[in-house]
This record gives sequence, C-alpha cells and structure tokens, in this order.
Amino acid sequence: MASTLMASLITPARVVPRLRACDVRHVVHELVRIAIAETALDHDAVCRAVLNRGEASTFGFGRGVAIPHAAVSGLDRPVGAFARLHPPQDFGAADHIPTDLAFLLLSPDGDASTHLRALACVARRLRDREIAAHLRSARDVEAIHIVLMSNAWRESNEVGTGHSATLNAGGLTNGSTCTSLEELC
Repeated sequence: MASTLMASLITPARVVPRLRACDVRHVVHELVRIAIAETALDHDAVCRAVLNRGEASTFGFGRGVAIPHAAVSGLDRPVGAFARLHPPQDFGAADHIPTDLAFLLLSPDGDASTHLRALACVARRLRDREIAAHLRSARDVEAIHIVLMSNAWRESNEVGTGHSATLNAGGLTNGSTCTSLEELC
C-alpha cells in the first residue's frame, strides 16, 4: 500500500491561523477556496460535494477537531487546507465539543483507497492530544505548519530547547508518513 505524506496534503499557503467563522457552511466555503486556489476546480461544485458528504455523516471527530472531506473530479492527488476557527463551530461531534481545529481534505473521485489513506493520516495526526494542543497554541502559520508536518517540535521540547512556535522551519525534514493504520503520520 502506498503511503500518504502530510507534506503532500498541506502547504503553508493552505494554513489559516484564525478563520473568523460564521457557521459550518462558511468554514467549508473558505477552506475550499484556499484548497483549490491553484486548480481549475469549480468552487461551488466542490463546496456542494463537501456539504453533501457532510449530510451523510458527521465531520466532527471530537475534542474540537473536524475533518470535512470529499472526493471530487478533477484532482490527481489529495489536497488539504487547515484552519483554527474563531469562534468554534458545531460539526456534529459525538462529544458535542465545538470544533476549533478544521482540516479540509479533498481527494480524487474514484480512488477510495487513496482517500481513506489520506483521511487516516490526517485523523491520526489531529487526534493526538499533544499535537492538537500545540496547534491551538502555535503563534503563526509557520509554527502550525511545523506541528502538522513534523515531530521535530517534540524532540525540541524533550531536550528543552524550544516550542513549536520558535523552531526554525528551514532545518526540518518531513519523514512523517502513514503506511498503515497503526503508524502515526
């Protein structure tokens, strides 16, 4: 089974440190706009695909995390966008905790295995309580991106040299992959 790299899903240009959210529909519209900015995809069609998928099941994973997602025509690989929401929004999580961390995942239509691998990678990353706490406290896009992409901030914290918001992103490499459901990406 091919692996999914977080690096292939998210770039700093697709990270929003503070999205002023009116409601879930607004969150989806803004994240779709950001995610497809470098594509020829139709914004309204992609929003409809995501919102229709959300009607069939919940995007709320719990503990303030949501992963709206859909398969869409016109993509050749999965793509994502991440935002911290203000105020938090109700994505229908079973624990009823409003979402303040949202990761939109779009995958190629007709490739369910790629979509599931990418979704598993994102879910594993965001369900980690320490990662979620660092995403909430990171001071800027660069720091958020570092936490999403790498465990280098963990190593830095272990030796007492810094916090995710103070790391030099230029020195990081991304070896984070999901090759099985047991492996943290």
